[in-house]
Amino acid sequence: MARVKIGRYVPGNSPIHRLDPRTKLVGGFVIILAILIDDSWQVMTLGTLLMIVAISLSQIGWPSVLRSLKWLWLVFFLSFAVQVIATEGRPLLCLGPLTLTWEGVYRGVVTFLRLLIIYLNSTLLTMTTSPMRMAGGLEALFAPLRHVGLPVSQFAMMTSISLRFVPTILEEGEMIIRAQKSRGAPFHSTNKLLRIKTGLAVLVPLIIGALQRATDLAAAMESRCYSGGSSFNRAKELRFQRIDGQAALFILFFCVLPLTLFWGR
Repeated sequence: MARVKIGRYVPGNSPIHRLDPRTKLVGGFVIILAILIDDSWQVMTLGTLLMIVAISLSQIGWPSVLRSLKWLWLVFFLSFAVQVIATEGRPLLCLGPLTLTWEGVYRGVVTFLRLLIIYLNSTLLTMTTSPMRMAGGLEALFAPLRHVGLPVSQFAMMTSISLRFVPTILEEGEMIIRAQKSRGAPFHSTNKLLRIKTGLAVLVPLIIGALQRATDLAAAMESRCYSGGSSFNRAKELRFQRIDGQAALFILFFCVLPLTLFWGR
């Protein structure tokens, strides 16, 4: 498989691709809510297994997913380290003025798994749902808010486009950094002022490029007479299928199992 840019839609016919976007949005929200409310090891284990199964079924490829994590391992490690050091409890190891505790290790693992599950959940959603289906799913879920005056169609399309801009901006940022490095830009200089100047040399063209892309997209949508109102018709209406019911039961099982097996002890 060709290298996949993180967050970019990958066409396919896997079970995850065929799910209704409303099922994926609600299911992903429920999973994230469950791991944020309950920090038991059972829920964390089930959540991790669920992500492994979902990514395997999506046929995106584990190499692509693991490559996307290369810039986030530092964030995960720092989150783990802060919990290990800052949490009080039974001493595990003393390193000078720092005391590592069993409770800190547990909290660190929980924090690491929470961040990992949230990231994989969001990535799986954007890589298996096309922009138009994503907008349609958001519009359908937020439809009741029309009664309070919220422009649901515009909000859904804006959210979908914002999600799609993330991988594009990251890709353009990588290209600018490579171009600056080829010109000898001192990214690793010990001079802080020089590093700030080098960072601005990346940030300024990145912002200009993003604004230019947004302008081009707005012009393209306007030339096609897109208004995003309630009269906007879709070529393919969203319909729940049997696979959506199966996925809903699977997610319900994930949420109910910890309650029935562990909370009743």
